[in-house]
Amino acid sequence: MFRRVLVGYDGSEAAGKALLAALDLAGRYRADLVAVAVVRPPEFAELQGEVDAALAQARGPLAESFRWAREQARKVGVPLTLRTEVGHPAEVLVRVAREEGFDLIVLGRRGLTPVQRWMLGSVSERVLRYAHCPVMVVH
Repeated sequence: MFRRVLVGYDGSEAAGKALLAALDLAGRYRADLVAVAVVRPPEFAELQGEVDAALAQARGPLAESFRWAREQARKVGVPLTLRTEVGHPAEVLVRVAREEGFDLIVLGRRGLTPVQRWMLGSVSERVLRYAHCPVMVVH
């Protein structure tokens, strides 16, 4: 049923739960699994150097999270591809899923309050709204 699974992965606890669910599904369906971490550029970045600096700053913590993700994948014997993109997380995940033919997106839910959701926006809600394929949100 699922041939290509994309999981949004930022190293958070919620993303870790989503990764574990995606590993289970990918193993059951023998699907390709790709975890995508999206780094947001500074709001008012005017120079490419500012974007590059934000990406470089995020790579340290992501490297540790990627090690954990690789270890989890190794434990269950599921090949996992990890990659980093730059942009708004919801937009990037929806675009990558559509352009690269993924047929399932798996995300973790951070559990924002209604006010936080209104102020910050919810990546999972935006992906649910705009994705071309099924979306699984893991609580």
